[in-house]
Amino acid sequence: MSQKGKYTIGLGIEDPPHLQPGSRVEIKPRGFGYRGAWFSAIIIKRDTPIYSNHFVVKFTDLYLDKNTGTRPLKKMSIVFIRPQPSPQRPRKFKIGDNADAYHLNGWWEGVIVVELKDDNYVFLFHSEYQWPKCLVFGVSQLRLHRTWFGGYWMPPALESELDVEEVQREEEPTKITMEMEELSEGALVEVANDEDGFNRAWFAAIIVKPVGNNRYMIQYDTVQTEDNTGLGKEMDIVKIRPRPPDIPVPDQFEMLDQVEALYKGGWWKGVIINVLSNDSKYQVYLATHEEMEFKHSNLRLHQDWVHGKWTKPSPGVHL
Repeated sequence: MSQKGKYTIGLGIEDPPHLQPGSRVEIKPRGFGYRGAWFSAIIIKRDTPIYSNHFVVKFTDLYLDKNTGTRPLKKMSIVFIRPQPSPQRPRKFKIGDNADAYHLNGWWEGVIVVELKDDNYVFLFHSEYQWPKCLVFGVSQLRLHRTWFGGYWMPPALESELDVEEVQREEEPTKITMEMEELSEGALVEVANDEDGFNRAWFAAIIVKPVGNNRYMIQYDTVQTEDNTGLGKEMDIVKIRPRPPDIPVPDQFEMLDQVEALYKGGWWKGVIINVLSNDSKYQVYLATHEEMEFKHSNLRLHQDWVHGKWTKPSPGVHL
């Protein structure tokens, strides 16, 4: 597993969470008129070849094609991509504070130069391309400036600065556990392969019997032995979960839907990157950095088993 904020290049490439397909990020474009500002975007996939330090992204507020009403995909260097900062509570600023101001659909870097009444401030833009150089912003249009460096925000955000909803989310433990004292014999479950992180897939299985120490003998439904019987294996409870409830998708999946694709007998995480017109097929970018086509019937919406409950990821959450 990659360390926070770092990635490795090679056959076992693993990108950090904020660079996973579907993740919301901020990007600093190099085009004239945008320098000095960070704009919201969504990661579509890592650009090829696999060791490329560029990513295919889709801006949420820039580059709208007025003829088609869509936003084209762009290739951006990892140097100009950072995670989307956690939402912050409105705060009091003082003269000289380095801040970001939300202006023209982006966050512009600058400094507070004058404090006005009613939580308004005069903000001086750092960018030499922005005119006028100073504008008045309300406190809701400002945030304390932070720099993403080495996988961390500098200065780090204090808990008291974050939105209450964000604090509660971050305080939740991240380790996935079954939170079930016992699995009964014959229970229908899914079990993880021996891979962790982005290469994990889930396979349908049946509980044969408990063997003690939170371990169970299972039998695969889709992995067969030479005599066409289900392969048996002893598994730890942390790699066992119930089978997820079915969420019907009667019409079609949409771009950037987080899904699981049935491949080689298991369900692999991915994101829809193209809706094909023929026979309800979709182009899916798997978390293993592979692009493949799947029929509608071989896809399901991605769900997470967290603390004994099934949850759907929020829009833009990394794979």
